[in-house]
Order: sequence, then C-alpha cells, then structure tokens
Amino acid sequence: MYKKNFLAAIYILFSLVSFGQNKNNLKEYRFTIDLINVNKDRVKVELKTPLVQKKIITYHLPKIVPGTYAIYNFGRFVDQFRAFDKKGDTLMVTRNDENSWTVSNADKLVSITYYVNDTYDDTLSKPLIFEPAGSDILKDTVFVINNHCFLGYFDNLKNIPYELTILHPSNLYGSTALIDKDKSLKTDRFITESYNQMVDNPILYDIPDTSSIKVGNSVVLISVYSPNKLVKSEFLAKKLDTLLKAQTKYLGGKLPVNKYAFVIFLDNKTGNSGMEGALEHSYSSFYYYGERDSTQLSEIFVDNAAHEFFHIITPLSIHSEEIQNFDFDDPKMSEHLWLYEGSTEYHAHMVQEKYGLISPLQLLNSFSKMITSSKTRFNDTLSFTAMSLGVLGKYKNQYENVYQKGALIALCIDVKLLQLSNGKYGFMNLIRDLSMKYGTHRGFKDSELFDEIGKITYPEIKDFLKKYVSGSRALPLDQIFNSLGISLQPRVETKDSIYSMGRLRYDPEKQRLVVTDITNMNVFGKNLGYQIEDEIISINGIEMNPANIGNFFRKFQSATKIGDVITVQVIRKDENGAEKIVELKAPMVKSPVIKYNVLQFSESALPLQLKLRDFWLKPNGIQIN
Repeated sequence: MYKKNFLAAIYILFSLVSFGQNKNNLKEYRFTIDLINVNKDRVKVELKTPLVQKKIITYHLPKIVPGTYAIYNFGRFVDQFRAFDKKGDTLMVTRNDENSWTVSNADKLVSITYYVNDTYDDTLSKPLIFEPAGSDILKDTVFVINNHCFLGYFDNLKNIPYELTILHPSNLYGSTALIDKDKSLKTDRFITESYNQMVDNPILYDIPDTSSIKVGNSVVLISVYSPNKLVKSEFLAKKLDTLLKAQTKYLGGKLPVNKYAFVIFLDNKTGNSGMEGALEHSYSSFYYYGERDSTQLSEIFVDNAAHEFFHIITPLSIHSEEIQNFDFDDPKMSEHLWLYEGSTEYHAHMVQEKYGLISPLQLLNSFSKMITSSKTRFNDTLSFTAMSLGVLGKYKNQYENVYQKGALIALCIDVKLLQLSNGKYGFMNLIRDLSMKYGTHRGFKDSELFDEIGKITYPEIKDFLKKYVSGSRALPLDQIFNSLGISLQPRVETKDSIYSMGRLRYDPEKQRLVVTDITNMNVFGKNLGYQIEDEIISINGIEMNPANIGNFFRKFQSATKIGDVITVQVIRKDENGAEKIVELKAPMVKSPVIKYNVLQFSESALPLQLKLRDFWLKPNGIQIN
C-alpha cells in the first residue's frame, strides 16, 4: 500500500513538472523590440507571454489610444504574427480583424513574434495617422516608438506588469519619461504597472540632442531630432524655461510630476497627415513639425507646449471612469472634453498673460479668434457633452471645437466663480479641489460631475453647466465680458486690405482645402462662386496638396496683382451626391480686412468691473497636488 502510494505520488509529480515545462509561468508581459536588425523598415517584436490558463485567447493591438479621438486600427501595421509553445512549435493562430489574433491551444503558449511596419511611410492605407501618435523606423538613424504601435495585450490582461527591452545601436539614445533599468549602451529596459502606463510613454531613439532644466521640484527633459540640425534642444530649452517657471507659479510653486519629457521630431519632408502638432501624455508630450529655422519653430512650439504640459492636471489628476479604464478595443468616450482639452487650452493662454509672457490685449485677441472659429466653423448650439460622446462618429467633424468653445466654457466658469466668490475662488481652485477628490487613480462618473462641481462651488455653476455645456444654449459671452468691462463687437471693418482666396480650411482626411462656410465670404470668393463643401484641387494649375499648400500661400501675397485672373478647380457634389470637377474663374481683387468678435477693454469700465477684471488677470498660484 505504501509503495503503491509512493509510485502514484512520483507519477503525479512527474506529470506536473512535464506540464509546467509546456507553460510559461510569468506574471508579467516581457516584450523585446529589436531596433538593430531592421528588415525593410520593419522591426521584430517578441513577447514572452504571461501565464495563460485558457485553451483559446485573443491578442489585441489598439483601435484607438487616449488623446487622439480617432479610430486608427494600429494592428494593420503588423504582419507575420506567430505563436509558439515551449518546444518552439507553432500554435494555430486566426486573424480576426485588423487588430486581433486568436491563439488556439493557448494553455501551451509561451511566446509570440511579429513584425511591425512604421506609419510615417504609409501613404496607402486609411485612415492616415497623425504623426505624434504614429511610428517611424529609419535604420541606424531614428525610431519613433509610440508603444501602442508595437505592443498589445490579451483579453482582460491589461492590468498586470509590462517589461519592455529595446535592443538599439549604441550611438542612439532613447528619450522618454520612463526610467531605464538597464545600464547597457545597447539595451534599455522599461517596467510599468500596466498596459495603459506603458503606452502612455513614447520613446524617441536618435543620436542624442537633449537638454534638461530644473523646474520647481521637477526635472524636465527636452529632446530634439532635427535631421539637418536646424534646431537644437538647448535653444528650445531656453524658450521653455520661462514658460515652465510661469506654469509652476500658476500651479502654486510645485508640479504634480517629478519628471517630464518634451520629445520633438522635426521632419525634412511633409508628413502624410498634412498636420503638425502634439499628443499629450501624463508625463511627456510628443511633437511633430516640419523642420525649419529655430526662431520660426519656437513660437508655435511654445504655444503647443503651454497646452500639452497642462495635461499633467487634466486628465492625469482629473478624469472620468472611461479614461481610468480606457478600452483600447471598444472605446467609450467621456462627456467632458470641455474639461480635458478645453480647460487645458484656457490655462495655456491664461498662464502666459498672468506672468507677462503675453499682454492682456494679446489674450483678448486669442479669445476673439476662438469665438469666431467656434461660431463659424462649428455647430454653436450642439450640446458639448453630446458632441464629446459622439466624437468618434456622428460629431467627428466637431471635435476641433474643444480648443475653441471648450476654452471659452472654462473662461465663463472662471469669471463666474470669481464673481460669486468676490475673487477668492476661481477655476484653478476648482481644479485643485477636483484633483484632491479624485486624483490619478480614481475616475469620476460622467453623469455625476456637474452635481459634484455644484456641491464644491455654487448652485449657479451647476446651472450654468446644465444650460450651456450639456444644454444647447449659446454661451453668454456678452454678459461674461461685460462683467469684466470688456466690449464684444461682432464685426469691425478695418482700413487694411489683403489678397485672399476666401474662407478655406484644410481637411486632414481629404488632404485638401475645403470651403466650410460662405456666410462671411469675401468679394473674390463670391465672384468665384464657391459652394459649401467645395474641395480645392488646384489654383492656377498648381495642385494643392500637403507638401505645397504652405509654400504656395507664402508666395501668393507678393506675386499676385489686382486684376489677375485666378483659376480654381474644385470637386463639387451635385444634388445626388455625385462628384464632378468644376472650374471657377474670377479677377483678383483686394479684400478689406474684417475682424469679427473684437474684444476691447472699455475705457469707461465701472469700479466693480475693474475689480473683477483684476481678479481674472492677476496671478493666483493655486497649489495642485
């Protein structure tokens, strides 16, 4: 009896050991990206998988990532996807769609390999990816590693640790907010608590041009890739230093992050998307621009940086459950883009005025442009919360209004709070209190935010949010600016005149200039006979595309004369929606410069108005933890 039990125990032990050899008992993802052995602008990704206890499991790359508000389907850049057991034998893999692969016999799975193509060189597949969210692979030269382009996750396994090892040429340095755990010159190793945290940290590999500045309690890295060496990190660091010190004062002298990275990629060609700009992250921001002279670049960069840096507050410290538990495969949008993007844009302008980087008049000019853009380019009566919820579909073309009306919403709330509290409590006080209530690890419920703000502040603020943010009423801008002793004039005709092709807007998806509004079209545009949704193909025989639009209009003012016949080819839809090419012609005339929604400080402002204006414009220094 004893012998029989002993032999049975040995058999069971042997079976368990044998079974264990076919499984991977890791409690984390272990990825390796090889930047040395680059093959046809592709890099190999290898994953040692965490323990899988299912017969079938699905691996995903994201459809969308936070901050982009567009479905990109990053899995379409992956090929040669293979899964292996402990012996190195392949397991059956079925590709379900652009972003997911199902592995059979997954309880034997120990590793996965695949190749990733870069997005910067992709000119064929749609949608075109905004470059700050994409990837670039240029062997031995530069690599843009947005981790969501390279790394994925299994069903219900995003909230376990991720370990990423990157093999790279020894002369290239990886700029990121992440901490490198490996001291080797050819290997970097990064560890995060979850998938969300890993993809929240882009990495730029190139021959290093980096600078660091100390701001309050934080170290800020500035890293620049400039292929023709037109821009140096040291130059941009000096430009940023003044701004960041002002932002630190604006936040009360201490930043809520210990390290932050500005990662800047300058391209010597026009990007596929035809756009420039940045993508925010919790501890960094990634910038993409055409390469140009340092002075030309610095102005637009500082404006963008002022916005992106404030994302360390929203959504890092204040965000909804949809962002806290972001679904990369089936995204649910939050109602509150006015808070994440709108208030961030508002802070970016206010900090510059409060600490002397721009004048009060320049601040008003910025708000004037926002009002005009919001009223002419977008649906001013659309509920902003409804727009936010539908930003990936029905209201996709309304998204950019978050930087216009979203900022104006924050302005209204700030002024109303200062008015109700006699200057003792403004928008930044509200941000501080919301940050203390929720913080980085707790999301609020979308439907409860306005009630919570009402409890923290005043019932009048809750009423305002219900009427003007979730409701469809136009913002009471006349009332708000009047309380500050500022006049708002809807239309002012100046004595200046310019050559103008009319009111055109660049559409990044169509990659064309488009006529979006003819209400305030100038005389030349009316003579041409523009119609709404006309797409500009060419002007005087010169094709309009992302590569030459900017250069064409720079030369246009100096080369054009009154009476020159201008020929414009457009794509126009008929009443049945069919497209046809239409040629428009008209002699050029100069158009008077008409300014809309002009804001001016009133010389006859009352003491109460001046007092509130002073509360609004003066520094406050609210501590954000």
